[in-house]
Amino acid sequence: MRYVGQTTNHLQLRLAQHINNPTNPGMRMWINALAAAGQVPVINLLREVPVGDLDEAEHAEILAHLASHHPLLNHPYYLAHSGTEEALPRQRATAVAASLPVQRARPASGRRRLESRMKVLKVREAVALHRWIVAEEARQLLVEAQRSEVTAGRFDAYTLTEEIERATDNSADAYRRYLIVRKIRKRTSRLRHPAWTRKRRRATPSRFSLRLRQLKLMVGHKSVAPIPYVPILLRECQPFQHSARYEGGHLITSWETEYFVGAWDTAWGRLCVIYPLDWSGGPIGHIVSTARDLADKLNPKVTAVLRNSLARTGGDKFIVTAVDADYPEDTYKTDTAHLYELLGHDAPWWPMELRRPEHMMRWRPDGPSAAYQAVPTFDLEALTRVTEAEPEGSLVRAVLTSLIWRLQKYDNDGAAWELDEYREEYSTERITVPVTLDRRQPEQPKEPEASAAREAWTRILARSDDDALACCQAARQWNSGEDFPLGYTINLASNHGFAVTEWLERLVPAEPTVATSLLTEDPATDCIFTDPVAGIPVTRGRQRDIRTYAPRRLETTSPLTELILDSTVWIRTKDGLLHIAPQPGAGQVATWGYTGGGPGQLMVLIQRMLRDPMSDMESRDESDYSWNNSPPALQELVSTSWPNGTVFTRAQLEQMCAPQPPDVVQYHRPHPR
Repeated sequence: MRYVGQTTNHLQLRLAQHINNPTNPGMRMWINALAAAGQVPVINLLREVPVGDLDEAEHAEILAHLASHHPLLNHPYYLAHSGTEEALPRQRATAVAASLPVQRARPASGRRRLESRMKVLKVREAVALHRWIVAEEARQLLVEAQRSEVTAGRFDAYTLTEEIERATDNSADAYRRYLIVRKIRKRTSRLRHPAWTRKRRRATPSRFSLRLRQLKLMVGHKSVAPIPYVPILLRECQPFQHSARYEGGHLITSWETEYFVGAWDTAWGRLCVIYPLDWSGGPIGHIVSTARDLADKLNPKVTAVLRNSLARTGGDKFIVTAVDADYPEDTYKTDTAHLYELLGHDAPWWPMELRRPEHMMRWRPDGPSAAYQAVPTFDLEALTRVTEAEPEGSLVRAVLTSLIWRLQKYDNDGAAWELDEYREEYSTERITVPVTLDRRQPEQPKEPEASAAREAWTRILARSDDDALACCQAARQWNSGEDFPLGYTINLASNHGFAVTEWLERLVPAEPTVATSLLTEDPATDCIFTDPVAGIPVTRGRQRDIRTYAPRRLETTSPLTELILDSTVWIRTKDGLLHIAPQPGAGQVATWGYTGGGPGQLMVLIQRMLRDPMSDMESRDESDYSWNNSPPALQELVSTSWPNGTVFTRAQLEQMCAPQPPDVVQYHRPHPR
């Protein structure tokens, strides 16, 4: 083949046609990107093949040869953009154009200009789509690389975070540009078929509009306007004319929420009443979507929903929300009287605290009432398993037994309030409550002391099983974990100073526990460490954010020598060790830079640490500082917005806390190191 000796790269012959094709600029960018990534050999695109060196037979022969030797020609992108009608190189196109007779160019019509514009927009859309795909693949490669580093346990795995952020921004920008070009292309394509020539189709007709056939009858024959649609539960019907038959209950799941559905065969068709089994299933949007899910399984004519709680809305009426199968997009409201006329008996209603699926499935209109305790809001089964696994007399068993009793009492009190409210305010409504509350509850167990409770929770937090995690989550929801040995959860910013850097250097890798699971939402990817001095867990996430706990007290007798402000408050003792300042729980944290509760807590912390470094921040004393009785110099310290790395010595703190400070405070404004 004579063209073999005229070029150094066979692939160049084939690709030159696409590179020089003005209608396919995306091919040039795609080939250059693959060459830069090292996926194909580097191609010298400046060298071109003479026109006379190629004909159709040789063209087909070289394609067959290259397809078996180079993976680039088998790529899906190449196959999608290289059809049979491809543009030839510029030399051949120029030669062919020069041989044609000269003709006067006719002015392009509006349709031709539109077609030309559409071709350009399609090319731009393909280029924008390709740029977005390349940017997204680059971002995913960086994320996978960082994930592998984290799995390997390397502490410097998050150095790629800035590159990932830039790649994410590039991908978002490319996707935004692609959407803009796509929107312009779609708008331009609509110009071929104007809006007034297209038929408007409605997926579901509205009951407030007239059908086309009825409209033609009115216009052509001047007939009487049709009767508007009346929802089923708002129609007038004789009660007990057609007795409804209860067909049983069903359990369905929609939008990750479980529902109990009772079905009746009525005179107007099948009626389904939905009872959400969770508080999250109450919004109307979820209910309407659930009614659509019922259409495939139960085929109801009308679906009704009773409220979860007995909130009085619109007078003394018990609001019922309904939707008809003929118009599933339109919801309407009615009351229990219409349900009574359609069913022939009072509609059943269960308080949310008493909606147990097993009892609701066994309910019948003529059956007896059931008696049981309220549905637990918390996972009491996990607490019970941990309690039963502990021996008699253990601290963990005593603490969890007391917690279970309090949680069950809380749920029973809520159910009792709902039943009392029904008897007092809604006894005239056409509803019935087919359940009674079982108020039997064991005697309240003895509360363990604070020190014993803290020791028990220390053991539970050191475990790593799911039941222990459920126990800690229940305690957090109940009283914010006030008996936990660990205090407030703190976040250390990435732009920290020398104190955080010094503290990070002494951390050691650790195994995940319940305490670390409460710190992070993704324990599988976060790096887990522990402070060997204080014994508190530390996690570092993808964004290099550091989360840990503040201790409730310092386990040291060494006096304070420095107070450091660096993302949080730090205490350096006389033995040279650096400690996170103790913080109380329940959301109280010592901060600085304004006049409020956080700086007030910092004043108390300074006063306590100067007096006793082992002071417990949970207890309060009448002698503690406040904004009314604290020295002015100390108020200035806590209300000033100090930068990270600011250090106060013990002498400066004692001078600010003096009972009678001098008129001029003798201390120099500290500077960060």
